[in-house]
Amino acid sequence: MINFNLPPLPEEEVDARLADMERLGQRDYKEIGVPMFLVAEDLTGGAQPRAAGDGSGRILAMLLAEGAQALRTRRPELDADDIARLIEALADRHFLSLAAPAFSRATELHPETAA
Repeated sequence: MINFNLPPLPEEEVDARLADMERLGQRDYKEIGVPMFLVAEDLTGGAQPRAAGDGSGRILAMLLAEGAQALRTRRPELDADDIARLIEALADRHFLSLAAPAFSRATELHPETAA
């Protein structure tokens, strides 16, 4: 396992992340659907090998480690649901917001929090 030696997050940031996880966990996916990315894969075997990584894998690992470390300050024993919600919140903050405002912030999906 990679040890990132991350400084602890401020309590306000931990609260914000937990609030995002709670809000995202309340979505009714059968009503709103599940946002996703499609990634093409070359199955022909003719693709050029990728150059050395651009660091994005390490950044994602660091974000996940940072989030897990922050969660452990409130929930020392993380379970599979905690990790799944953490990944969902990371995707919402860092991927889905590339093309549009963060999915969790869309008021039409969360009218009860729009007031």
